[in-house]
Amino acid sequence: MSLIGESLVLFPTVAHHDATTETWLADVHGWCFNSVEEVQFQRARAAILRRTLKLDRGVPDPPYFRERALGFVVDNRKKIVVEIADRETVKLAVKSKRNGHFKSALNLAPPIEDFSTQTPFGSLKTSLSALRTDCDLKAAGDVYLIPPTGLSVISDIDDTIKFSNVANKSELLANTFLRPFRAIEGMAEVFQKLAARDSSFHYISATPWQMIATVSRFLGEHGFPEGSIHLRKFALKDVTFLKKIFPAHKKKRKVIENLMERFPDRRFLLFGDTGEKDPEMYGEIARRYPDQVLGICVRNVTPDPPDSLRYRRAFAQVPSEKWTVFEDAMRLESIVLPELLGRTLP
Repeated sequence: MSLIGESLVLFPTVAHHDATTETWLADVHGWCFNSVEEVQFQRARAAILRRTLKLDRGVPDPPYFRERALGFVVDNRKKIVVEIADRETVKLAVKSKRNGHFKSALNLAPPIEDFSTQTPFGSLKTSLSALRTDCDLKAAGDVYLIPPTGLSVISDIDDTIKFSNVANKSELLANTFLRPFRAIEGMAEVFQKLAARDSSFHYISATPWQMIATVSRFLGEHGFPEGSIHLRKFALKDVTFLKKIFPAHKKKRKVIENLMERFPDRRFLLFGDTGEKDPEMYGEIARRYPDQVLGICVRNVTPDPPDSLRYRRAFAQVPSEKWTVFEDAMRLESIVLPELLGRTLP
């Protein structure tokens, strides 16, 4: 995704099969914006970020800052009409909102499977195209075709598969804007083994949509299987930035529950960490959807031992064989997941 000049982006989404109409219904989600001029970036638009990160005035921007900050200082394109097409046939027109985002749903013309491709990890995907009607600006985006049955992996990103240190505000900001992204050792290998079961993957984070390009690049460069990405809407307006950038569990939970309700016959593996409220949120979800939740794996980033009162409360009434608190991804890969999958799936 380029952040130079006028831009149009389609985010990676999912589609489900409608047995009644024999079509696939795809999510459409994109973003229209225009990058600000250099002088605006330097003097005004990025000032909040610089103050929050305590960057000295008059000093050149550190590595990674500009690339990751650009998405927060663009001019969103409001009320832009975008035509969405499937195989070059226009299917719908949608207007962008005040924040530049546009969302809709599209019935993919059959037989869409004949016009789909397989990812390196076996998932089936097709491509949508978008055209801004006010200028000759086009974009393409992937839609993952999720079958009615199978295994779905839903994973948090920060401190689950990417080192962020969410519990430390200053470290979180530095890891987000100033440092190379670091993968949690062994997690890509775990996910690759899960992908061998023709699983679908859904990456959910409180990271703002403005960082979709760097998040996508991180997943690809570190070998995580392709899948839909679900980030957070965010507006850079004032000094409350530091408070707003932290996880919003209600929104993450809504995304997870929407996926589970949309695919009632699939089984779900939930990955998270113990730094915030993933155990409590996943415990509530497992109690609400006991037949769909195959297992819960949370990476321990706190001093609490796996058998602590906190986790026993979080997973109350959830069978003990369905959840695990782990520190070593290698143990998760070699012992926990084979037992979990072997016990529950053929």
